[in-house]
Amino acid sequence: MGFRLTTKHINMALAVIVIFFLVFFPNFKLAAGTAQQARFAPSDAWVSSLTWLKGNTPEPFDDPNFYYQFYEPLPEKEDYKYPESPYEDYIYPESAYGVTAWWDYGYWITRIGHRLPTTSPGPFQARADTARFFLSQDEDSAQEIRKELDSLYIIIDYETATSKFWALTLWAERERAEFFDIYHVPQENQLRPVQLFHPGYYHSLSIRLYNFDGKAVIPEKTLVISYQKKMSQEGVPYKEITGVEEFASYEEAKAYISTQESANYQIVSDNPFASPVPLAALEDYKLIHSSDDAVQPPGTGITVPQVKIFEYVGKE
Repeated sequence: MGFRLTTKHINMALAVIVIFFLVFFPNFKLAAGTAQQARFAPSDAWVSSLTWLKGNTPEPFDDPNFYYQFYEPLPEKEDYKYPESPYEDYIYPESAYGVTAWWDYGYWITRIGHRLPTTSPGPFQARADTARFFLSQDEDSAQEIRKELDSLYIIIDYETATSKFWALTLWAERERAEFFDIYHVPQENQLRPVQLFHPGYYHSLSIRLYNFDGKAVIPEKTLVISYQKKMSQEGVPYKEITGVEEFASYEEAKAYISTQESANYQIVSDNPFASPVPLAALEDYKLIHSSDDAVQPPGTGITVPQVKIFEYVGKE
C-alpha cells in the first residue's frame, strides 16, 4: 500500500519548520556569525607589519631556516645538572636581538615575524620590565631597561597606547593617577565621568613614540582643572571638577598652579594625541614602519596607523 500525503502530514511538517525558525534559527545565525570571527587572531595591520618586520630586519640567527630547527638541550652529564628549564642553557649568538611589544603580541612576533619577542603570553618573564620600559619618563631610564631586554626594535599599536595602557601601570606597579584619572563633571543634576590624561602619560616613552612618532611637541594650549574629593552615597570616593582654566603655554599653567594654596589642581588633556606639556624629540629611536590599516581615535579628528615599528638607533 503506498504512502498517502495528507493534510495532517503537511501540518506536522509546517510545525517542525516553524519550531526550527523560532527556536534554533536565531542561535544558528549567532553561531554562524561567531564562527566567521577570527577571535584572538592578529589584525590585518599586525599581519602586514610583522611580515614587513620579517623581510626588512636582520636575521637574529644569521639564517632564516633557523626558525624551523629544533633545539636539543645538552645531554646531562655527571657534573652537570639541568636548570629548571632545559632551554635555559642555550647561548644566543651575537647576532640575536629582541623585539619589544606588549606581551599580548609575543606569539605573533614569533610565528609571523620569525623574531624573538622579549616577552609573550607564556611565562611572566620580562612583563614588568616591558611595562617599566614603556612607562619610562626619559630616555636614560628607558635605555637601562632596553639593554636588559636586549631589544633592537619596538612595536606599539593603538591599543597599547590607549585601552591597554592601564595594564602597563598595573605590571609596572605604578599608580594610575600618575598617568590618567577619572573625574566627574556636574551636568544637568548628574555627574558625568570623563577620563583625563596627566603629564606623566605624555612623558611615557610608549606615548612619545606611538602618539607623536618621537618628535618634539609644543602644546597649543594647556588646561588646568581644579577638583574636590568627594564620597558617593555608596561610599565610593570620586573627584568632582570644580573649575577649568586654559593657558597659552605650559609655563603659564605651572605658574598658576604654584600660586594656589590647594593641591587639588592638575594639568590635563582629554585628548591622548594632544599633549598639554612640551616634549623633546627622542634621539635614540626612529620610526621605520607604519601599517596601512589605520584607526580614528574618537573625538580627535585624526587618523593614525594601527601599528608602528621603531628601531633603536642610539649608542649601546
